[in-house]
Amino acid sequence: MKKIQLQLGVALATLMTTGYGSANAQSLVNPSGVRQSTPIENLTAQGRTLEQLWQEASELQGIGKYREAIAIFDQIVKLKSDSFLAWYSRGNCFKGLGQYEAALTSYDAALKIKPKSILAIFEKGKALYQLKRYEAAIASWQETLSLQTTSDYEETLVKTIIPKQIAQVLVEDLKRYDEALIYYDKLVKIDTKSAGVWIDRSRVLYQIGRYQDAIASCDKAIEIESRNAVAWKWRGMALYRLNRYEEAISAWEKSASFNPNDIEVSTLLALVKTSGESTSEIRTTQERLASLQGEIRTTETKLVSLRTESQRLTAELASSQTEVRQSQQELVTIRGNIKTAQAQLESSQVEVRKSQERLVAIREEIKTAQVELQSLKTEQKTVEEKLIALRSEIEVSQKRLEASQVEVRQSQQRLVTIQGEIKTAEVEVESLKKERINLEQKLVVVRRDMETSQSRLEASQTEVRKSQERLVAIQAEIKTAEAKIVSLQTERKTLEGQMVSLRTEIETSQKRIETSRREQETFQKRITALQGEIRTSEEKLSASQTEFRQLEERKEVEARELRTIQVQYCGLQEDLSEMEVAIRQLRGVQQGSNTVQRCPLSRNE
Repeated sequence: MKKIQLQLGVALATLMTTGYGSANAQSLVNPSGVRQSTPIENLTAQGRTLEQLWQEASELQGIGKYREAIAIFDQIVKLKSDSFLAWYSRGNCFKGLGQYEAALTSYDAALKIKPKSILAIFEKGKALYQLKRYEAAIASWQETLSLQTTSDYEETLVKTIIPKQIAQVLVEDLKRYDEALIYYDKLVKIDTKSAGVWIDRSRVLYQIGRYQDAIASCDKAIEIESRNAVAWKWRGMALYRLNRYEEAISAWEKSASFNPNDIEVSTLLALVKTSGESTSEIRTTQERLASLQGEIRTTETKLVSLRTESQRLTAELASSQTEVRQSQQELVTIRGNIKTAQAQLESSQVEVRKSQERLVAIREEIKTAQVELQSLKTEQKTVEEKLIALRSEIEVSQKRLEASQVEVRQSQQRLVTIQGEIKTAEVEVESLKKERINLEQKLVVVRRDMETSQSRLEASQTEVRKSQERLVAIQAEIKTAEAKIVSLQTERKTLEGQMVSLRTEIETSQKRIETSRREQETFQKRITALQGEIRTSEEKLSASQTEFRQLEERKEVEARELRTIQVQYCGLQEDLSEMEVAIRQLRGVQQGSNTVQRCPLSRNE
């Protein structure tokens, strides 16, 4: 790929050494003799500056240096104030620092540029939630439900993730169970294969006293996942509220058989079997356990959200990879067109043996460039295969996360494994981004060289008309052009005797030069379009990198929250053990051990 610039340089040198550019022609193009800077060159220089800023900001954001990244994003928005991605990324950095008010300001600026961006509205709602502005957060999320989606991930956000988020805030923070139930009723119709949605719905029904409906929702969840311990546990809770004790115990026993490590279920079974007729004490304990279960469910929901974000990032990486592959295919086409244009320029110098030799050299370089391009394609496919393998590994990790919702310690270890895989993906994405930046810079150089070639060709056509009149038409295809060159070599030896037929060839040559000029203009437009597509791909990769970093942070937060829940569990287990010993002492029953069971993770730790 590095030889594209060399190919055009050889072609331009050929024009200059064979008399296609003269002092008179240069005077006509620029009478003052002073080189003039074109607007295109200025834009190119500015583009390189922005690229460097983008790369530096993305790297800083990727390693968690948010303050430094914000300073770079400030420079970018000064140069390009209408950059949606710059404002959006700036907001994410502020959110990473916990400065949610500043994050809101950046998200609002991004939404002024793209007011219907679902991602920006979603992140804005999350910032509002962190500021405990729950009503505003819900209003922000509800705004996305009426917007048109443009990707599979946005559709997943609007249909499932955001409604779940709204329902969760209504339940956990605002205690507005009736409103939350409306969202869960819609979710069970959309996400029909999710046992978790049915379980969440049963919890809401349980809170508002609709125990029979809660049992029905648990039954739906059990139909989907017959070994779901959480569904059996909440079914037992609702049955117990209806005084159907035997059925409740049976449900809890099934839950314990599927998940023996569930301390809550084990404690409930122990209390039911040892307390006898003391149902009021059990209900009090159950209420305390239900409150703690709400916190656990919130954590599980966040873990599911993490898994969904990981899937979305994987999909965006695959989409970006596809766009890169399409861009490379278009680049191959453009290079073929450039090769044809070079062959036409060089064929105009049929009278000079040196120009023919240079034409052969250029063709050899083109073949070498094609070999290098093929090698690059192979490397690109290898990268794509690695990303596919990484996506498979992430999917396996997601399944492990679902299992680890009830196995807290095992969940922490698997989250660390997924974090390492995500860091590996970030390194591969960064490498791919650098390759794209190099490709865009080379395309800019090709574009500038083509414009220079076109200008010099027009000048040489005006000044040296007799030389252009000897231009012999060649076919557009490379094989036909080579055959013509061989024929022209023979004609060169007998050129003095064919002056009469030369006039007809001159007219044909002029037409083909005009055709070549139009083709070059078309090539220039294609290169411009390709630059825009590569820029878009880069912005998507930058957003993907940002989301990867956020995913890593959320996993760390979830790990800390799960640790806190473990401590709360152990503390509750000690309380229940103390209660059990006290009940036995009050009744005067010596059954088992009267020693309070202590937990190594108790709240005193």
